[in-house]
Amino acid sequence: MKIGIIADDLTGANATGVRMSKSGFRPATYFYNKDIISNENIDTVIIDTDSRYLSKDILKTRINQSLESLFKCDIDFICKRIDSTMRGNVGNEIDLLLDYVDEDNVAVVVPSFPDSGRVTIGGYLVVNNIPLHKTDVANDPIMPINTSCISEIIESQSKYEVGLMTINELSGNCDEFIEKFKGITQTGKRIVVIDAATNQDIEFIAESLSKVNLPIIPVDSGPFTAAYSKFKVNQKVDNSKIIVTVGSATKVTEKQLTYLIDRMNIKPVVPDIYKLASFDDNFENEINRCVRQAKLKLKTSETVIITTNEENLVIIDIQKLAKENNVQPEEVTKRITDGLAIITKKVIDETDYSIKGCFTSGGDVTASLTTIMNANGITLIDEVAPLTAYGTLIDGEYDGLPIITKGGMIGDIRTIYEAIKYLKAT
Repeated sequence: MKIGIIADDLTGANATGVRMSKSGFRPATYFYNKDIISNENIDTVIIDTDSRYLSKDILKTRINQSLESLFKCDIDFICKRIDSTMRGNVGNEIDLLLDYVDEDNVAVVVPSFPDSGRVTIGGYLVVNNIPLHKTDVANDPIMPINTSCISEIIESQSKYEVGLMTINELSGNCDEFIEKFKGITQTGKRIVVIDAATNQDIEFIAESLSKVNLPIIPVDSGPFTAAYSKFKVNQKVDNSKIIVTVGSATKVTEKQLTYLIDRMNIKPVVPDIYKLASFDDNFENEINRCVRQAKLKLKTSETVIITTNEENLVIIDIQKLAKENNVQPEEVTKRITDGLAIITKKVIDETDYSIKGCFTSGGDVTASLTTIMNANGITLIDEVAPLTAYGTLIDGEYDGLPIITKGGMIGDIRTIYEAIKYLKAT
């Protein structure tokens, strides 16, 4: 999938490009008057039109030329990068994009950038807790802003009526949100402003709209474009799958798994921990049972979760099991982590699907998995979240396989979910 982004200034273009890069895309910024060089390693083409304060005639020429260049690159959809404080030709540029594409396209404006203190409530943009029109943009020497209402700013330049979805309509139910959005577009509105107060709000909007059977033009300063692009890419990927293997027996990981399971509507494969801790036929039989179950789940789900960590976490008596089997306690714990690793490898070996990547939580599980895959190490590429690393296996049976690793006590409730989204988009 290839994405095209029109930006009104160079620093904004680059900022959006960096955000896309952190989401697993490979972006490049081009100047409006330069040729776009064909490069199969670039999947996000950003054109800086340097058009924030241009006259309408010059603006039209630059936007149309840039759009023509992008569509020659066979982009799948277009996005519009705007200033985070709504400065410039926002309404005019949205109109030019809508006039260029088919009439069923809808421009969705999500001006919020929570990480930079920009949030929208009730259709009004607030910057670091101050209404937009009371910030320095009110004194812009070329195009001063005298209102904090997003729709008023856009409609002062646009020929289109603007619809609004407020924070009250971000209920967490995608289907309800989609129905409300469709209701607005069915009245003929081709521009819709949507509130967002948090990054989670933006993710919800992006996920919901990625399922709408309408061509969407994301309009924002970066976060919404990146989130929407991730969800659209996920819909277009091939039949490759992701395996999540978690052995960390911590409440932190339990909460992360519960969030992941609820968001992705996935029922995990949960081995019987006592059987994995055994040193008889129960060990092998339990592994085979879990492998069969995981392979079946891969037929209907892009992601399979294999874990001994679940709600109402079972804590086994390692010392007692070690004594019963006449082994050291560390041998019992290794037996469990080896069991999880063997299940994971056998699923990869036996499934008919291509495995796009693995996620592991817990150092012991990660070590067991890389050992049985005969990997010599991991090439480290990126930090998905604090102390959560993305890389690829070195040598062995699965040389180059993408993997994300995380410690059992690391991260917030969304960490595993964000890691899986990163693997899907990369």
